Amino acid sequence: MRQTGRRVVALITLPHTHNPDVHGNRRRVEDEKFEQTMEELAARFGGGALWRLDEGTPRGYWWDRGILYEDELAVLEVDIPEQSAAQRWLREYARDVLLPRFDQKAIYIKFVGPAEVTLVTVS
Repeated sequence: MRQTGRRVVALITLPHTHNPDVHGNRRRVEDEKFEQTMEELAARFGGGALWRLDEGTPRGYWWDRGILYEDELAVLEVDIPEQSAAQRWLREYARDVLLPRFDQKAIYIKFVGPAEVTLVTVS
């Protein structure tokens, strides 16, 4: 795995629970969905990190049509090439895969960088 050079850090926030059903109930997102997502991103970009905290869980707030929504969040962190094609692929992946997988109206992705990344190894 070579991850040296200029990269962009993609931070993808995902909820711990699905959107409310018609009765206002929210069910927990299955752990397998987070694992599957990280496996897919690692296969595409060489690795990443899944931040799920038991205590002090990050909370996200957003407005939609006059309603304030609040979610407990997990954060995926992935270093991607500093190329518009990589960012475009990630946006399409979020739209086509993550929105239905996590049963969401929107997926928030923040691109940070460019960042200089160095992989330190034994050899």
